[in-house]
Amino acid sequence: MRFLLVNPWIADFAAYNFWVRPLGLYGVAQWLDAYGAETRLVDCLSPFSAPGKFRRKIVPNPLPKDIALDRSFARYGISVDEFRRRLSEAGPVDGVFVTSVMSYWYPGVIWAVEEIRRHYGDIPIILGGIYATLWTEHARRNIPVDLVCKGPLEANKEAISSFLGLGEERRESRAWYELGLWDGVDYGAIRTALGCPFRCTYCASRMVSGSYRPRDMETVLAEMEFLSRSGVKQVAFYDDALLVDFDARLRPTLEELERRGIHFEFHTPNGLHARMLNRQVARRLVRSGFKSVRLSLETVDPDRQKATGGKVTSRDLEVAIRNLVDEGMSPEGIGVYLLVGLPGQDLDEIAQSITYVKGLGVRPYLAEFSPIPNTVEWERLERQGVVSRDMDPLLTNNSVFYRLFSGYDNDRFLELKRLAST
Repeated sequence: MRFLLVNPWIADFAAYNFWVRPLGLYGVAQWLDAYGAETRLVDCLSPFSAPGKFRRKIVPNPLPKDIALDRSFARYGISVDEFRRRLSEAGPVDGVFVTSVMSYWYPGVIWAVEEIRRHYGDIPIILGGIYATLWTEHARRNIPVDLVCKGPLEANKEAISSFLGLGEERRESRAWYELGLWDGVDYGAIRTALGCPFRCTYCASRMVSGSYRPRDMETVLAEMEFLSRSGVKQVAFYDDALLVDFDARLRPTLEELERRGIHFEFHTPNGLHARMLNRQVARRLVRSGFKSVRLSLETVDPDRQKATGGKVTSRDLEVAIRNLVDEGMSPEGIGVYLLVGLPGQDLDEIAQSITYVKGLGVRPYLAEFSPIPNTVEWERLERQGVVSRDMDPLLTNNSVFYRLFSGYDNDRFLELKRLAST
Protein backbone atom coordinates (compact mmCIF):
# COMPACT_ATOMS: atom_id res chain seq x y z
CA MET A 1 0.00 0.00 0.00
CA ARG A 2 1.06 3.60 -0.64
CA PHE A 3 -0.06 6.63 1.32
CA LEU A 4 0.32 10.36 0.89
CA LEU A 5 1.01 12.64 3.86
CA VAL A 6 0.00 16.30 3.50
CA ASN A 7 0.98 19.30 5.61
CA PRO A 8 -1.53 21.95 4.42
CA TRP A 9 -1.28 25.69 3.95
CA ILE A 10 -1.54 28.25 6.72
CA ALA A 11 -4.60 30.49 6.38
CA ASP A 12 -4.17 33.62 8.49
CA PHE A 13 -3.49 37.34 8.64
CA ALA A 14 0.18 36.70 9.41
CA ALA A 15 2.56 33.74 9.53
CA TYR A 16 6.26 33.28 10.13
CA ASN A 17 8.50 30.26 9.74
CA PHE A 18 9.96 29.42 13.13
CA TRP A 19 11.74 26.27 11.92
CA VAL A 20 8.42 24.51 11.21
CA ARG A 21 8.62 20.78 10.43
CA PRO A 22 5.77 18.22 10.12
CA LEU A 23 6.83 16.11 13.10
CA GLY A 24 3.42 14.49 13.49
CA LEU A 25 3.38 13.27 9.89
CA TYR A 26 6.87 11.84 10.33
CA GLY A 27 5.43 9.76 13.16
CA VAL A 28 2.55 8.57 10.97
CA ALA A 29 4.99 7.51 8.25
CA GLN A 30 7.10 5.58 10.74
CA TRP A 31 4.02 3.77 12.07
CA LEU A 32 2.74 2.89 8.57
CA ASP A 33 6.14 1.46 7.67
CA ALA A 34 5.53 -1.42 10.08
CA TYR A 35 2.68 -2.52 7.79
CA GLY A 36 4.93 -2.51 4.75
CA ALA A 37 3.38 0.71 3.45
CA GLU A 38 5.24 3.28 1.36
CA THR A 39 4.72 6.97 2.13
CA ARG A 40 5.15 10.22 0.25
CA LEU A 41 5.07 13.70 1.78
CA VAL A 42 3.70 16.93 0.32
CA ASP A 43 4.57 19.81 2.64
CA CYS A 44 2.92 23.11 1.72
CA LEU A 45 5.26 24.93 4.12
CA SER A 46 8.55 23.81 2.59
CA PRO A 47 11.02 24.79 1.37
CA PHE A 48 11.15 28.26 2.95
CA SER A 49 14.02 29.76 4.91
CA ALA A 50 13.89 29.80 8.71
CA PRO A 51 13.56 31.98 10.58
CA GLY A 52 11.84 33.78 7.73
CA LYS A 53 8.69 34.40 5.78
CA PHE A 54 6.50 32.04 3.82
CA ARG A 55 5.26 32.84 0.34
CA ARG A 56 2.04 34.84 0.75
CA LYS A 57 -0.99 34.98 -1.52
CA ILE A 58 -3.83 37.29 -0.50
CA VAL A 59 -7.22 35.57 -0.65
CA PRO A 60 -10.77 36.67 0.24
CA ASN A 61 -11.27 37.25 3.96
CA PRO A 62 -13.55 34.48 5.32
CA LEU A 63 -14.62 36.44 8.40
CA PRO A 64 -18.23 37.64 8.60
CA LYS A 65 -18.63 40.92 6.73
CA ASP A 66 -19.69 42.79 9.88
CA ILE A 67 -16.24 42.22 11.41
CA ALA A 68 -13.98 45.00 10.21
CA LEU A 69 -10.30 44.10 10.30
CA ASP A 70 -7.72 46.27 8.57
CA ARG A 71 -5.48 43.33 7.61
CA SER A 72 -5.27 41.09 4.57
CA PHE A 73 -6.10 37.40 4.84
CA ALA A 74 -3.68 35.15 3.00
CA ARG A 75 -2.64 31.64 2.07
CA TYR A 76 0.93 30.97 3.23
CA GLY A 77 3.13 28.35 1.62
CA ILE A 78 3.71 26.97 -1.85
CA SER A 79 1.52 27.98 -4.78
CA VAL A 80 -1.57 26.00 -5.74
CA ASP A 81 0.13 25.05 -9.00
CA GLU A 82 3.12 23.71 -7.09
CA PHE A 83 0.82 21.72 -4.82
CA ARG A 84 -0.87 20.18 -7.84
CA ARG A 85 2.49 19.37 -9.39
CA ARG A 86 3.59 17.60 -6.21
CA LEU A 87 0.37 15.59 -6.09
CA SER A 88 1.00 14.41 -9.64
CA GLU A 89 4.60 13.62 -8.76
CA ALA A 90 3.49 11.52 -5.78
CA GLY A 91 1.71 9.10 -8.10
CA PRO A 92 -1.21 6.81 -7.23
CA VAL A 93 -1.87 6.22 -3.53
CA ASP A 94 -4.33 4.19 -1.45
CA GLY A 95 -5.14 6.94 1.01
CA VAL A 96 -4.14 10.38 2.28
CA PHE A 97 -3.29 11.62 5.77
CA VAL A 98 -3.74 15.36 6.34
CA THR A 99 -2.54 17.11 9.48
CA SER A 100 -3.82 20.33 11.03
CA VAL A 101 -2.34 22.85 13.43
CA MET A 102 -4.01 26.05 14.61
CA SER A 103 -7.79 25.68 14.73
CA TYR A 104 -8.32 28.99 12.95
CA TRP A 105 -6.11 27.83 10.07
CA TYR A 106 -8.76 25.32 9.04
CA PRO A 107 -9.48 27.09 5.69
CA GLY A 108 -6.00 25.93 4.67
CA VAL A 109 -7.04 22.35 5.45
CA ILE A 110 -10.16 22.77 3.31
CA TRP A 111 -8.13 24.12 0.40
CA ALA A 112 -5.73 21.17 0.58
CA VAL A 113 -8.49 18.55 0.87
CA GLU A 114 -10.37 20.08 -2.07
CA GLU A 115 -7.24 19.83 -4.21
CA ILE A 116 -6.68 16.24 -3.06
CA ARG A 117 -10.27 15.36 -4.01
CA ARG A 118 -9.88 17.06 -7.36
CA HIS A 119 -6.74 15.06 -8.09
CA TYR A 120 -7.54 11.66 -6.55
CA GLY A 121 -11.33 11.59 -6.48
CA ASP A 122 -13.05 9.33 -3.96
CA ILE A 123 -9.97 8.26 -2.02
CA PRO A 124 -9.85 7.68 1.77
CA ILE A 125 -8.68 10.85 3.52
CA ILE A 126 -7.85 10.91 7.23
CA LEU A 127 -7.54 14.17 9.17
CA GLY A 128 -5.59 14.50 12.42
CA GLY A 129 -3.67 17.10 14.35
CA ILE A 130 -4.50 19.94 16.71
CA TYR A 131 -7.57 21.39 14.97
CA ALA A 132 -9.02 17.91 14.47
CA THR A 133 -8.53 17.22 18.18
CA LEU A 134 -9.86 20.47 19.62
CA TRP A 135 -12.71 21.07 17.15
CA THR A 136 -13.56 17.50 16.17
CA GLU A 137 -17.24 18.04 15.42
CA HIS A 138 -16.54 21.24 13.47
CA ALA A 139 -14.01 19.31 11.38
CA ARG A 140 -16.48 16.49 10.74
CA ARG A 141 -19.08 18.99 9.55
CA ASN A 142 -16.83 21.19 7.44
CA ILE A 143 -13.88 19.17 6.10
CA PRO A 144 -14.75 16.63 3.35
CA VAL A 145 -12.67 13.77 4.77
CA ASP A 146 -13.59 10.21 5.69
CA LEU A 147 -12.13 9.96 9.19
CA VAL A 148 -11.34 12.65 11.78
CA CYS A 149 -8.93 11.57 14.51
CA LYS A 150 -9.05 13.13 17.97
CA GLY A 151 -5.91 13.10 20.10
CA PRO A 152 -2.42 11.72 19.47
CA LEU A 153 -1.65 8.96 16.97
CA GLU A 154 -1.36 6.35 19.74
CA ALA A 155 -5.03 6.84 20.61
CA ASN A 156 -6.15 6.38 16.99
CA LYS A 157 -4.03 3.54 15.63
CA GLU A 158 -6.71 0.89 16.02
CA ALA A 159 -9.40 3.00 14.32
CA ILE A 160 -7.10 3.96 11.45
CA SER A 161 -5.87 0.40 10.95
CA SER A 162 -9.43 -0.91 10.85
CA PHE A 163 -10.61 1.85 8.51
CA LEU A 164 -7.78 1.26 6.03
CA GLY A 165 -7.63 -2.51 6.40
CA LEU A 166 -3.93 -2.49 7.26
CA GLY A 167 -3.99 -5.99 8.69
CA GLU A 168 -1.09 -7.21 10.83
CA GLU A 169 2.25 -5.48 11.25
CA ARG A 170 4.80 -7.07 8.93
CA ARG A 171 8.10 -5.74 10.24
CA GLU A 172 9.77 -3.47 12.72
CA SER A 173 9.24 0.06 11.50
CA ARG A 174 12.16 2.09 10.24
CA ALA A 175 12.85 5.60 11.51
CA TRP A 176 11.03 8.35 9.61
CA TYR A 177 14.29 9.74 8.23
CA GLU A 178 15.01 6.38 6.56
CA LEU A 179 11.82 6.63 4.48
CA GLY A 180 12.87 9.26 1.94
CA LEU A 181 10.76 12.06 3.45
CA TRP A 182 13.51 14.61 4.12
CA ASP A 183 13.36 17.58 1.75
CA GLY A 184 16.87 18.95 2.13
CA VAL A 185 16.24 22.18 4.07
CA ASP A 186 19.04 23.43 6.33
CA TYR A 187 17.00 23.49 9.54
CA GLY A 188 15.26 20.88 11.62
CA ALA A 189 12.94 20.48 14.58
CA ILE A 190 12.85 17.88 17.29
CA ARG A 191 11.04 16.88 20.47
CA THR A 192 12.74 15.11 23.36
CA ALA A 193 9.38 14.45 25.02
CA LEU A 194 5.69 14.50 24.18
CA GLY A 195 3.07 16.27 26.27
CA CYS A 196 3.50 18.48 29.31
CA PRO A 197 3.27 17.81 33.07
CA PHE A 198 1.88 21.28 33.80
CA ARG A 199 -1.76 22.38 33.69
CA CYS A 200 -1.83 26.01 32.61
CA THR A 201 -5.35 27.41 32.40
CA TYR A 202 -5.03 28.54 28.77
CA CYS A 203 -3.18 25.54 27.31
CA ALA A 204 -4.39 22.33 25.61
CA SER A 205 -1.14 20.37 25.48
CA ARG A 206 -2.55 17.40 27.39
CA MET A 207 -5.58 17.15 25.10
CA VAL A 208 -3.45 17.28 21.97
CA SER A 209 -0.37 15.29 22.99
CA GLY A 210 -1.57 13.20 25.90
CA SER A 211 0.30 12.76 29.17
CA TYR A 212 3.94 13.73 29.54
CA ARG A 213 6.17 11.05 27.97
CA PRO A 214 9.94 11.43 27.51
CA ARG A 215 11.29 9.94 24.30
CA ASP A 216 14.13 7.45 24.23
CA MET A 217 17.42 9.37 24.28
CA GLU A 218 19.11 7.14 21.70
CA THR A 219 16.19 7.72 19.31
CA VAL A 220 16.55 11.48 19.75
CA LEU A 221 20.31 11.29 19.22
CA ALA A 222 19.87 9.20 16.08
CA GLU A 223 17.52 11.83 14.65
CA MET A 224 20.05 14.55 15.44
CA GLU A 225 22.83 12.56 13.81
CA PHE A 226 20.71 12.30 10.68
CA LEU A 227 20.06 16.05 10.70
CA SER A 228 23.78 16.70 11.05
CA ARG A 229 24.64 14.36 8.16
CA SER A 230 22.00 16.13 6.07
CA GLY A 231 23.70 19.51 6.44
CA VAL A 232 21.26 20.96 8.97
CA LYS A 233 22.73 23.90 10.88
CA GLN A 234 19.79 25.07 12.99
CA VAL A 235 17.53 22.92 15.17
CA ALA A 236 14.43 24.05 17.07
CA PHE A 237 13.18 22.19 20.11
CA TYR A 238 9.40 21.89 20.01
CA ASP A 239 8.97 20.36 23.47
CA ASP A 240 6.22 21.81 25.64
CA ALA A 241 8.43 21.35 28.72
CA LEU A 242 12.03 21.09 27.52
CA LEU A 243 13.71 21.65 30.90
CA VAL A 244 11.65 19.13 32.88
CA ASP A 245 13.92 16.30 34.14
CA PHE A 246 16.87 18.24 32.73
CA ASP A 247 19.57 16.12 34.39
CA ALA A 248 17.99 12.88 33.20
CA ARG A 249 17.03 13.97 29.69
CA LEU A 250 18.28 17.12 27.99
CA ARG A 251 21.63 17.47 29.76
CA PRO A 252 22.90 13.97 28.85
CA THR A 253 21.56 14.41 25.32
CA LEU A 254 23.49 17.64 24.84
CA GLU A 255 26.61 16.18 26.44
CA GLU A 256 26.49 13.17 24.13
CA LEU A 257 26.11 15.42 21.08
CA GLU A 258 29.22 17.28 22.20
CA ARG A 259 31.10 14.01 22.72
CA ARG A 260 30.18 12.90 19.18
CA GLY A 261 31.27 16.22 17.71
CA ILE A 262 27.76 17.17 16.54
CA HIS A 263 27.06 20.89 16.67
CA PHE A 264 23.95 22.94 15.89
CA GLU A 265 22.56 26.36 16.59
CA PHE A 266 19.62 25.59 18.86
CA HIS A 267 16.40 27.58 19.25
CA THR A 268 13.42 27.29 21.59
CA PRO A 269 10.37 28.88 19.93
CA ASN A 270 8.20 27.33 22.66
CA GLY A 271 8.74 29.24 25.89
CA LEU A 272 11.04 27.66 28.49
CA HIS A 273 10.09 27.47 32.16
CA ALA A 274 12.22 30.18 33.74
CA ARG A 275 12.01 28.62 37.21
CA MET A 276 14.07 25.66 35.96
CA LEU A 277 16.80 27.75 34.38
CA ASN A 278 19.43 27.70 37.12
CA ARG A 279 23.12 28.49 36.58
CA GLN A 280 24.06 24.91 35.67
CA VAL A 281 21.25 24.65 33.12
CA ALA A 282 22.17 28.01 31.61
CA ARG A 283 25.82 26.98 31.34
CA ARG A 284 24.94 23.80 29.46
CA LEU A 285 22.52 25.56 27.09
CA VAL A 286 25.05 28.24 26.18
CA ARG A 287 27.90 25.74 25.83
CA SER A 288 25.74 23.56 23.57
CA GLY A 289 24.96 26.37 21.14
CA PHE A 290 21.54 27.73 22.13
CA LYS A 291 21.31 30.99 20.15
CA SER A 292 17.72 32.10 20.70
CA VAL A 293 15.79 31.34 23.85
CA ARG A 294 12.20 32.25 24.60
CA LEU A 295 11.05 32.37 28.21
CA SER A 296 7.42 32.36 29.34
CA LEU A 297 6.28 35.00 31.83
CA GLU A 298 2.76 35.73 30.48
CA THR A 299 2.22 38.68 32.88
CA VAL A 300 3.93 40.66 35.61
CA ASP A 301 0.79 40.58 37.76
CA PRO A 302 1.48 38.11 40.62
CA ASP A 303 -2.18 37.23 41.17
CA ARG A 304 -2.65 36.33 37.51
CA GLN A 305 0.61 34.36 37.53
CA LYS A 306 -0.85 32.18 40.28
CA ALA A 307 -4.30 31.97 38.71
CA THR A 308 -3.02 30.77 35.31
CA GLY A 309 -0.90 27.92 36.67
CA GLY A 310 1.73 29.31 39.03
CA LYS A 311 4.68 27.96 37.04
CA VAL A 312 6.68 31.21 37.04
CA THR A 313 7.15 34.44 38.97
CA SER A 314 8.84 37.67 37.97
CA ARG A 315 11.72 36.77 40.29
CA ASP A 316 12.13 33.43 38.48
CA LEU A 317 12.43 35.32 35.20
CA GLU A 318 15.04 37.74 36.55
CA VAL A 319 17.21 34.88 37.80
CA ALA A 320 16.89 32.95 34.53
CA ILE A 321 17.90 35.95 32.41
CA ARG A 322 20.83 36.76 34.68
CA ASN A 323 22.03 33.16 34.54
CA LEU A 324 21.90 33.07 30.74
CA VAL A 325 23.68 36.41 30.34
CA ASP A 326 26.32 35.59 32.96
CA GLU A 327 27.05 32.34 31.12
CA GLY A 328 27.62 34.19 27.85
CA MET A 329 24.30 34.40 26.02
CA SER A 330 23.66 37.68 24.25
CA PRO A 331 20.61 39.56 25.61
CA GLU A 332 19.54 39.93 21.96
CA GLY A 333 19.01 36.17 21.88
CA ILE A 334 16.61 36.19 24.83
CA GLY A 335 12.91 36.94 24.42
CA VAL A 336 10.02 36.83 26.88
CA TYR A 337 6.47 35.86 25.95
CA LEU A 338 3.68 37.99 27.41
CA LEU A 339 0.08 36.88 27.01
CA VAL A 340 -2.31 39.69 26.15
CA GLY A 341 -6.08 39.62 25.97
CA LEU A 342 -6.65 37.19 28.84
CA PRO A 343 -10.09 37.51 30.45
CA GLY A 344 -9.99 40.42 32.90
CA GLN A 345 -6.58 41.66 31.74
CA ASP A 346 -6.46 45.39 31.05
CA LEU A 347 -4.04 47.45 28.97
CA ASP A 348 -2.34 48.92 32.03
CA GLU A 349 -1.27 45.43 33.11
CA ILE A 350 0.11 44.77 29.63
CA ALA A 351 1.99 48.08 29.63
CA GLN A 352 3.51 47.28 33.03
CA SER A 353 4.59 43.84 31.80
CA ILE A 354 6.24 45.28 28.69
CA THR A 355 8.08 47.96 30.67
CA TYR A 356 9.23 45.40 33.22
CA VAL A 357 10.64 42.98 30.63
CA LYS A 358 12.38 45.74 28.68
CA GLY A 359 13.90 46.90 31.96
CA LEU A 360 15.60 43.51 32.21
CA GLY A 361 17.42 44.22 28.95
CA VAL A 362 15.58 41.70 26.80
CA ARG A 363 12.73 41.88 24.30
CA PRO A 364 9.10 41.17 25.14
CA TYR A 365 7.05 39.23 22.58
CA LEU A 366 3.31 39.78 22.77
CA ALA A 367 1.23 36.63 22.29
CA GLU A 368 -2.42 37.52 21.77
CA PHE A 369 -4.68 35.18 23.70
CA SER A 370 -6.69 32.67 21.68
CA PRO A 371 -9.31 30.66 23.61
CA ILE A 372 -8.99 26.88 23.33
CA PRO A 373 -11.95 24.55 23.96
CA ASN A 374 -12.02 22.62 27.24
CA THR A 375 -9.36 24.76 28.93
CA VAL A 376 -10.10 26.64 32.16
CA GLU A 377 -10.03 29.98 30.34
CA TRP A 378 -12.44 28.69 27.70
CA GLU A 379 -14.89 27.46 30.32
CA ARG A 380 -14.73 30.82 32.10
CA LEU A 381 -15.53 32.63 28.86
CA GLU A 382 -18.22 30.11 28.00
CA ARG A 383 -19.99 30.82 31.30
CA GLN A 384 -19.89 34.51 30.40
CA GLY A 385 -21.45 33.80 27.00
CA VAL A 386 -18.36 34.99 25.10
CA VAL A 387 -17.48 31.68 23.42
CA SER A 388 -19.36 28.53 22.51
CA ARG A 389 -18.83 25.30 20.63
CA ASP A 390 -21.11 26.64 17.91
CA MET A 391 -18.84 29.57 17.08
CA ASP A 392 -16.59 29.62 14.05
CA PRO A 393 -12.97 28.81 15.05
CA LEU A 394 -11.96 31.76 12.86
CA LEU A 395 -13.22 34.01 15.66
CA THR A 396 -10.63 32.52 18.04
CA ASN A 397 -7.81 33.76 15.79
CA ASN A 398 -5.37 35.63 18.00
CA SER A 399 -5.54 38.64 15.65
CA VAL A 400 -9.34 38.67 15.85
CA PHE A 401 -10.40 37.58 19.32
CA TYR A 402 -8.92 40.44 21.33
CA ARG A 403 -10.40 42.99 18.93
CA LEU A 404 -13.87 41.52 19.36
CA PHE A 405 -13.98 40.63 23.03
CA SER A 406 -11.21 42.31 25.06
CA GLY A 407 -12.69 45.79 25.07
CA TYR A 408 -9.26 47.25 24.33
CA ASP A 409 -8.83 50.60 22.67
CA ASN A 410 -7.19 49.44 19.45
CA ASP A 411 -5.04 52.55 18.98
CA ARG A 412 -3.54 52.18 22.45
CA PHE A 413 -3.04 48.46 21.97
CA LEU A 414 -1.14 49.11 18.73
CA GLU A 415 1.02 51.62 20.63
CA LEU A 416 1.87 48.90 23.14
CA LYS A 417 2.79 46.50 20.32
CA ARG A 418 5.14 49.15 18.93
CA LEU A 419 6.62 49.69 22.39
CA ALA A 420 7.29 45.97 22.74
CA SER A 421 9.03 45.73 19.37
CA THR A 422 11.36 48.74 19.73
